Amino acid sequence: MEKLDPYLNETTQNYIDSIPESRLKKAVAYALGGSGKRLRPKLMLSLIESHGMDSKPFLKAALALELVHTYSLVHDDLPAMDDDDLRRGQPTTHIQFDEATAILVGDALLSDAFKLISDTNALDAQTKVQMVHILSEKIGSRGMVYGQILDIASEGQAVTSDDLMKINLHKTSHLLEASILFGAITSKRAPLHAYESLARNLGLLYQIQDDLLEVEGNEATTGKSFSDERRGKPTFITLLGLEKTKALNAAYEKAIQESLVTLHLKGTPFAQLISTILYRTH
Repeated sequence: MEKLDPYLNETTQNYIDSIPESRLKKAVAYALGGSGKRLRPKLMLSLIESHGMDSKPFLKAALALELVHTYSLVHDDLPAMDDDDLRRGQPTTHIQFDEATAILVGDALLSDAFKLISDTNALDAQTKVQMVHILSEKIGSRGMVYGQILDIASEGQAVTSDDLMKINLHKTSHLLEASILFGAITSKRAPLHAYESLARNLGLLYQIQDDLLEVEGNEATTGKSFSDERRGKPTFITLLGLEKTKALNAAYEKAIQESLVTLHLKGTPFAQLISTILYRTH
Protein backbone atom coordinates (compact mmCIF):
# COMPACT_ATOMS: atom_id res chain seq x y z
CA MET A 1 0.00 0.00 0.00
CA GLU A 2 2.90 2.35 -0.78
CA LYS A 3 0.57 4.42 -2.96
CA LEU A 4 -1.03 5.72 0.23
CA ASP A 5 2.28 7.11 1.53
CA PRO A 6 2.18 10.49 -0.28
CA TYR A 7 -1.33 11.17 1.03
CA LEU A 8 -0.42 10.10 4.57
CA ASN A 9 2.77 12.19 4.38
CA GLU A 10 0.77 15.27 3.39
CA THR A 11 -1.87 14.70 6.07
CA THR A 12 0.82 14.17 8.69
CA GLN A 13 2.65 17.33 7.67
CA ASN A 14 -0.58 19.33 7.75
CA TYR A 15 -1.16 18.09 11.29
CA ILE A 16 2.37 19.01 12.36
CA ASP A 17 2.01 22.44 10.75
CA SER A 18 -1.08 23.06 12.89
CA ILE A 19 0.97 22.87 16.10
CA PRO A 20 2.36 26.20 17.39
CA GLU A 21 6.12 26.66 16.95
CA SER A 22 7.70 25.10 20.02
CA ARG A 23 9.86 22.32 21.35
CA LEU A 24 6.67 20.25 21.45
CA LYS A 25 6.14 20.69 17.71
CA LYS A 26 9.70 19.60 16.96
CA ALA A 27 9.37 16.57 19.21
CA VAL A 28 5.98 15.55 17.74
CA ALA A 29 7.45 15.76 14.24
CA TYR A 30 10.40 13.67 15.40
CA ALA A 31 8.21 11.00 17.02
CA LEU A 32 6.07 10.69 13.90
CA GLY A 33 9.15 10.40 11.69
CA GLY A 34 11.66 7.60 11.37
CA SER A 35 10.99 4.24 9.76
CA GLY A 36 7.45 3.65 11.03
CA LYS A 37 5.30 1.44 8.80
CA ARG A 38 2.04 3.32 9.50
CA LEU A 39 0.34 -0.04 9.50
CA ARG A 40 -2.78 1.00 11.39
CA PRO A 41 -3.92 3.82 9.11
CA LYS A 42 -3.11 1.66 6.10
CA LEU A 43 -5.28 -1.15 7.43
CA MET A 44 -8.21 1.23 7.68
CA LEU A 45 -7.64 2.88 4.30
CA SER A 46 -6.92 -0.33 2.38
CA LEU A 47 -10.10 -1.93 3.73
CA ILE A 48 -12.11 1.08 2.54
CA GLU A 49 -10.53 0.81 -0.91
CA SER A 50 -11.14 -2.95 -0.98
CA HIS A 51 -14.85 -2.20 -0.70
CA GLY A 52 -14.73 0.05 -3.75
CA MET A 53 -14.56 3.43 -2.00
CA ASP A 54 -12.08 6.30 -2.27
CA SER A 55 -10.11 6.32 0.97
CA LYS A 56 -8.62 9.83 0.67
CA PRO A 57 -11.55 11.68 2.34
CA PHE A 58 -10.86 9.65 5.49
CA LEU A 59 -7.12 10.37 5.85
CA LYS A 60 -7.51 12.46 9.02
CA ALA A 61 -9.36 9.68 10.84
CA ALA A 62 -6.73 7.21 9.66
CA LEU A 63 -3.94 9.47 10.91
CA ALA A 64 -5.66 9.49 14.31
CA LEU A 65 -4.79 5.81 14.59
CA GLU A 66 -1.13 6.54 13.88
CA LEU A 67 -1.10 9.30 16.48
CA VAL A 68 -2.45 6.93 19.12
CA HIS A 69 0.04 4.23 18.16
CA THR A 70 2.94 6.71 18.29
CA TYR A 71 1.81 8.06 21.65
CA SER A 72 1.83 4.51 23.02
CA LEU A 73 5.38 3.92 21.72
CA VAL A 74 6.73 7.19 23.10
CA HIS A 75 5.36 6.42 26.54
CA ASP A 76 6.29 2.72 26.34
CA ASP A 77 9.93 3.67 25.68
CA LEU A 78 10.22 5.89 28.77
CA PRO A 79 12.61 4.87 31.58
CA ALA A 80 9.61 4.23 33.85
CA MET A 81 8.33 1.70 31.29
CA ASP A 82 10.67 -0.24 28.98
CA ASP A 83 13.57 2.24 29.09
CA ASP A 84 14.39 1.75 25.41
CA ASP A 85 16.82 3.91 23.46
CA LEU A 86 15.98 2.99 19.85
CA ARG A 87 12.66 3.27 18.01
CA ARG A 88 11.87 3.45 14.28
CA GLY A 89 15.56 3.42 13.48
CA GLN A 90 16.40 6.49 15.58
CA PRO A 91 16.95 7.40 19.24
CA THR A 92 13.73 7.31 21.25
CA THR A 93 11.96 10.61 21.88
CA HIS A 94 13.05 10.92 25.50
CA ILE A 95 16.67 10.30 24.49
CA GLN A 96 16.57 12.83 21.65
CA PHE A 97 14.76 15.45 23.78
CA ASP A 98 14.03 14.67 27.44
CA GLU A 99 11.55 12.72 29.54
CA ALA A 100 9.21 15.64 30.23
CA THR A 101 8.99 16.48 26.54
CA ALA A 102 8.36 12.83 25.65
CA ILE A 103 5.50 12.63 28.14
CA LEU A 104 3.94 15.78 26.70
CA VAL A 105 4.38 14.48 23.15
CA GLY A 106 2.36 11.41 24.06
CA ASP A 107 -0.28 13.55 25.76
CA ALA A 108 -0.59 15.79 22.69
CA LEU A 109 -0.78 12.91 20.21
CA LEU A 110 -3.50 11.14 22.17
CA SER A 111 -5.58 14.29 22.57
CA ASP A 112 -5.16 15.40 18.96
CA ALA A 113 -6.19 11.99 17.64
CA PHE A 114 -9.78 12.57 18.71
CA LYS A 115 -9.77 16.05 17.14
CA LEU A 116 -8.68 14.52 13.82
CA ILE A 117 -11.66 12.18 13.91
CA SER A 118 -14.02 15.06 14.63
CA ASP A 119 -12.43 17.10 11.81
CA THR A 120 -13.04 14.37 9.19
CA ASN A 121 -15.82 16.02 7.20
CA ALA A 122 -16.54 12.90 5.12
CA LEU A 123 -17.83 11.12 8.23
CA ASP A 124 -21.34 11.71 9.52
CA ALA A 125 -21.88 12.55 13.17
CA GLN A 126 -23.05 9.05 14.10
CA THR A 127 -19.94 7.43 12.60
CA LYS A 128 -17.66 9.90 14.38
CA VAL A 129 -19.28 9.03 17.72
CA GLN A 130 -18.95 5.33 16.93
CA MET A 131 -15.26 5.77 16.12
CA VAL A 132 -14.60 7.73 19.30
CA HIS A 133 -16.36 5.03 21.32
CA ILE A 134 -14.40 2.22 19.64
CA LEU A 135 -11.03 3.94 19.95
CA SER A 136 -11.46 5.03 23.56
CA GLU A 137 -12.60 1.54 24.55
CA LYS A 138 -9.77 -0.21 22.70
CA ILE A 139 -7.00 1.95 24.15
CA GLY A 140 -8.27 2.88 27.61
CA SER A 141 -8.50 1.22 31.02
CA ARG A 142 -9.98 -1.96 29.52
CA GLY A 143 -7.79 -1.97 26.43
CA MET A 144 -4.24 -0.99 25.53
CA VAL A 145 -3.43 0.80 28.79
CA TYR A 146 -4.69 -2.21 30.74
CA GLY A 147 -2.41 -4.40 28.64
CA GLN A 148 0.53 -2.16 29.47
CA ILE A 149 -0.02 -2.43 33.23
CA LEU A 150 -0.30 -6.21 32.89
CA ASP A 151 2.93 -6.19 30.90
CA ILE A 152 4.76 -4.24 33.60
CA ALA A 153 3.44 -6.55 36.31
CA SER A 154 4.68 -9.60 34.41
CA GLU A 155 8.35 -8.61 34.53
CA GLY A 156 10.37 -11.19 36.43
CA GLN A 157 7.22 -13.14 37.31
CA ALA A 158 6.13 -16.69 36.53
CA VAL A 159 3.34 -16.38 33.97
CA THR A 160 1.62 -18.84 31.66
CA SER A 161 1.12 -18.62 27.91
CA ASP A 162 -2.53 -17.77 28.63
CA ASP A 163 -1.40 -14.83 30.79
CA LEU A 164 0.85 -13.66 27.99
CA MET A 165 -1.95 -13.99 25.46
CA LYS A 166 -4.11 -11.75 27.67
CA ILE A 167 -1.37 -9.12 27.83
CA ASN A 168 -0.88 -9.15 24.08
CA LEU A 169 -4.62 -9.13 23.39
CA HIS A 170 -4.96 -5.83 25.21
CA LYS A 171 -1.58 -4.24 24.51
CA THR A 172 -1.26 -5.04 20.79
CA SER A 173 -4.46 -6.48 19.34
CA HIS A 174 -6.93 -3.85 20.51
CA LEU A 175 -5.53 -0.94 18.50
CA LEU A 176 -5.34 -3.14 15.40
CA GLU A 177 -8.97 -4.06 16.03
CA ALA A 178 -9.87 -0.36 16.15
CA SER A 179 -8.04 0.22 12.87
CA ILE A 180 -9.88 -2.49 10.99
CA LEU A 181 -13.20 -1.59 12.61
CA PHE A 182 -12.69 2.01 11.45
CA GLY A 183 -12.40 0.71 7.89
CA ALA A 184 -15.42 -1.55 8.26
CA ILE A 185 -17.79 1.06 9.68
CA THR A 186 -16.63 3.69 7.17
CA SER A 187 -17.47 1.34 4.30
CA LYS A 188 -20.72 0.27 6.01
CA ARG A 189 -19.73 -3.39 6.42
CA ALA A 190 -21.35 -5.97 8.67
CA PRO A 191 -21.10 -8.03 10.75
CA LEU A 192 -18.45 -6.08 12.60
CA HIS A 193 -17.56 -9.02 14.84
CA ALA A 194 -16.11 -10.87 11.83
CA TYR A 195 -13.73 -7.98 11.14
CA GLU A 196 -12.93 -7.70 14.83
CA SER A 197 -12.06 -11.40 14.99
CA LEU A 198 -9.72 -11.10 12.01
CA ALA A 199 -8.04 -8.10 13.62
CA ARG A 200 -7.69 -9.88 16.96
CA ASN A 201 -5.93 -12.81 15.34
CA LEU A 202 -3.72 -10.40 13.42
CA GLY A 203 -2.73 -8.59 16.61
CA LEU A 204 -1.85 -11.79 18.44
CA LEU A 205 0.14 -13.02 15.45
CA TYR A 206 1.93 -9.66 15.30
CA GLN A 207 3.17 -10.01 18.87
CA ILE A 208 4.25 -13.61 18.29
CA GLN A 209 6.21 -12.35 15.28
CA ASP A 210 7.87 -9.70 17.48
CA ASP A 211 8.97 -12.43 19.90
CA LEU A 212 10.40 -14.44 17.01
CA LEU A 213 12.18 -11.40 15.59
CA GLU A 214 13.72 -10.67 18.97
CA VAL A 215 15.39 -14.09 18.74
CA GLU A 216 16.02 -14.35 15.01
CA GLY A 217 16.32 -10.69 13.96
CA ASN A 218 18.59 -7.80 14.91
CA GLU A 219 18.10 -4.24 16.12
CA ALA A 220 19.48 -2.72 12.91
CA THR A 221 16.83 -4.50 10.84
CA THR A 222 13.87 -3.96 13.17
CA GLY A 223 14.80 -0.38 14.06
CA LYS A 224 13.99 -0.83 17.75
CA SER A 225 15.67 -2.00 20.93
CA PHE A 226 15.39 -5.60 22.10
CA SER A 227 14.66 -5.11 25.80
CA ASP A 228 12.48 -8.10 26.74
CA GLU A 229 15.34 -10.28 27.93
CA ARG A 230 17.05 -7.42 29.75
CA ARG A 231 13.87 -6.59 31.68
CA GLY A 232 12.94 -10.20 32.38
CA LYS A 233 9.76 -10.06 30.35
CA PRO A 234 8.10 -13.36 29.45
CA THR A 235 7.72 -14.08 25.73
CA PHE A 236 6.19 -16.94 23.78
CA ILE A 237 9.74 -18.14 23.10
CA THR A 238 10.63 -18.35 26.80
CA LEU A 239 7.31 -20.00 27.67
CA LEU A 240 6.77 -22.35 24.73
CA GLY A 241 10.11 -22.69 23.01
CA LEU A 242 10.97 -21.74 19.45
CA GLU A 243 9.25 -24.56 17.56
CA LYS A 244 5.93 -24.34 19.43
CA THR A 245 5.96 -20.57 18.98
CA LYS A 246 6.42 -21.00 15.23
CA ALA A 247 3.55 -23.50 15.20
CA LEU A 248 1.33 -21.01 17.05
CA ASN A 249 2.26 -18.34 14.52
CA ALA A 250 1.26 -20.69 11.69
CA ALA A 251 -2.09 -21.41 13.34
CA TYR A 252 -2.95 -17.71 13.55
CA GLU A 253 -1.84 -17.21 9.95
CA LYS A 254 -4.23 -19.94 8.85
CA ALA A 255 -7.11 -18.39 10.80
CA ILE A 256 -6.44 -14.99 9.21
CA GLN A 257 -6.38 -16.45 5.71
CA GLU A 258 -9.70 -18.19 6.38
CA SER A 259 -11.23 -14.89 7.55
CA LEU A 260 -10.12 -13.17 4.36
CA VAL A 261 -11.96 -15.82 2.36
CA THR A 262 -15.09 -15.57 4.53
CA LEU A 263 -15.17 -11.78 4.17
CA HIS A 264 -14.58 -11.99 0.39
CA LEU A 265 -11.36 -10.01 0.67
CA LYS A 266 -8.92 -12.33 -1.11
CA GLY A 267 -6.97 -10.51 -3.81
CA THR A 268 -7.91 -7.05 -2.53
CA PRO A 269 -5.53 -4.27 -1.44
CA PHE A 270 -6.40 -5.14 2.16
CA ALA A 271 -5.41 -8.79 1.64
CA GLN A 272 -2.17 -7.69 0.01
CA LEU A 273 -1.35 -5.55 3.04
CA ILE A 274 -2.18 -8.45 5.36
CA SER A 275 0.22 -10.61 3.35
CA THR A 276 3.07 -8.17 3.93
CA ILE A 277 2.36 -8.42 7.67
CA LEU A 278 2.24 -12.20 7.69
CA TYR A 279 5.67 -12.43 6.12
CA ARG A 280 7.36 -9.35 7.60
CA THR A 281 11.00 -9.31 8.67
CA HIS A 282 10.91 -6.19 10.84
